[in-house]
Amino acid sequence: MTTYGQRLEEALAIAGKDRQQLSDEIGISVQAISQVILGKTKALTAENSALAAKFAGVDGFWLATGVGSPLMQAGNDHPWPFAISREEYDRLSAAQKAGLDRILTEFIRSSLEGRDEWGSPKPEGIVSTAPLMRRSREG
Repeated sequence: MTTYGQRLEEALAIAGKDRQQLSDEIGISVQAISQVILGKTKALTAENSALAAKFAGVDGFWLATGVGSPLMQAGNDHPWPFAISREEYDRLSAAQKAGLDRILTEFIRSSLEGRDEWGSPKPEGIVSTAPLMRRSREG
């Protein structure tokens, strides 16, 4: 089983965040966070642990106990699932966010229905992707 410090470090890695960002978010020193991660202090306070879990987008129960998965459970806030940061997403305009929502919705629905062709190259040029019809030989 992992220690609280190891799980905190994993949570930061999952979120793509660092100790300084966590420190700024929950209002404790970077040194205090480092002490926890290094195992010199057992854990954060319950309040700071909950704030850290929310900041990292991981399950608070997993962070506190090591039981379960770092992924959020149904009914809780969901972790940020994308490679770009939430801050980058937040800089998009409302119209850009709406367009992205439409694209993701269609992609997910297509994928779940097994009809996804996302990422497949589009046919171009003179080669057709339609089934070839055999020509009958006239004799």
